[in-house]
Amino acid sequence: GAARAAARPGPAARDGPRHHRNRKRPVTLVPTLASIFPGQLTALRASGLILAVLICAFAIARRRSLRNADVLILLAAGLGLAVVSGTEITDKLLSALSFERGNGGRILGLAVIAILILFLMAVRALSVGSRNARQLAEVLEGIASEQFRLDGSRKRFRGKVAVVIPAFNEADNIGYVLEQIPAEVCGLETAVLVVDDGSRDGTEEVAAAHGATVARHVVNRGGGAALRTGYRLMVDSEAAIVVTLDADGQHLPAEMPALVRPVLEGEADVAHGSRVLGHAEQNHFARELGIVFFNRLVSFITRTHVTDCSNGYRAVRTSVLPQLVLKQEQFHTSEFMIEAIKRGVPAVEVPVTVEKRLHGSSKKPAVFRYGMGFANAIVRTWLR
Repeated sequence: GAARAAARPGPAARDGPRHHRNRKRPVTLVPTLASIFPGQLTALRASGLILAVLICAFAIARRRSLRNADVLILLAAGLGLAVVSGTEITDKLLSALSFERGNGGRILGLAVIAILILFLMAVRALSVGSRNARQLAEVLEGIASEQFRLDGSRKRFRGKVAVVIPAFNEADNIGYVLEQIPAEVCGLETAVLVVDDGSRDGTEEVAAAHGATVARHVVNRGGGAALRTGYRLMVDSEAAIVVTLDADGQHLPAEMPALVRPVLEGEADVAHGSRVLGHAEQNHFARELGIVFFNRLVSFITRTHVTDCSNGYRAVRTSVLPQLVLKQEQFHTSEFMIEAIKRGVPAVEVPVTVEKRLHGSSKKPAVFRYGMGFANAIVRTWLR
C-alpha cells in the first residue's frame, strides 16, 4: 500500500500537464502581410493597379493647371483604386459590413459603395456648376453695368418710370413694341431700357434705332438674368418705378397706367398684371391647365390669393428691388411674386391683356419641360 501511494502522482503532478494543455494562446490582432495582399495577381487586379498609377501620375503632372480640390480628388481616386485592386482590405471591409461571399453579397456591397461615391461626385459637380453659373451671371451683369455707366445713361432714368424690356432675338417685334410705349405715364416721364440677352438677329440695333437705351449680354442667359441686369441698372440710376414687359408684343403698353397708378399713389409697392382678371388669347390646353394649377399652388404655399403667377407685366417701386433675392435664369415670374410675398411687400393684381406674339415662335420650352422648370422655380424660391 505504501509503495502504491508513493507511486501515485500528487495533485501538482496531475494538474501540471492538464494546466499546460488548457492554456490559451495569445490572439494576434495585427493582420499579417499575407492576409492583406492577395495570393495571386490576376489580370483584372493588374489592370486596376496600372490604371491607379496612371490616374495618380496625371494628377501630379497636371497639378499646376488643375485646382487643388481636383488634384486631391484624382489622387484619392487613384489610391482608392490601388487599394481595391492590390489588397484584400476591401474584402475585409465588406465582411465587416455583413456583405458575405456568395449569393452576390460582395457585388451588392461594391455597388452600394460605388453608388455612394457617385452621389458625392454628383453633388460636387452640381455645386461647381452652380458656382460657375453665378460667377458668369455676375460677370455679365458687371460688364453691362460698367458699359451703362460709361455711356452716361444713368441720368436718363433718374426719377422716371423706367420701362425694362428683356429681349432675345426679337428684331421683328421690338420695334413695334417700342413705338407703343407712352412718353408719359401718370404724369411721370418714361425712359426705356432694352436688355439684349445675347441676340444674334440685330435686336440691339433695332432697339437703339427706336431711341431705347440698350444693355447687352454677350451670351444668352435667360429672361430672368436679363431682368436682374435691368433691375440693377435702374436701382443705380435711381428710377422712381420700374415696369417690365415682354418684347414679343404680348403685353399692351397702353395698359401701363393701370399698373403704375397703384404704385405711384402708394396703394402698393408692386402691381402684378393678371390675364385671369383681364383677357388672354386662347393658349394650348396644357398650358392653360398649367396656369390654373400653378396659380393654386402659389396661392396655397403663400396663403395669398394669386390669379396669375406667370405674367411678367408688372410695375414695382425701385426701392423694393434690393430686398428681393432673384436667382432664376428663365422661370422668373413666379419667383418675383413669391419673393415679394415672403418679404411682406404690399402688392395688388391689375387686369391686363395678353395677346399672341406678333412674329416668330415662343422661346418657352416644350410643355412638360416648361411645367417641370416652373414647378422647380416655385419650390426652390419658397424653400430658400
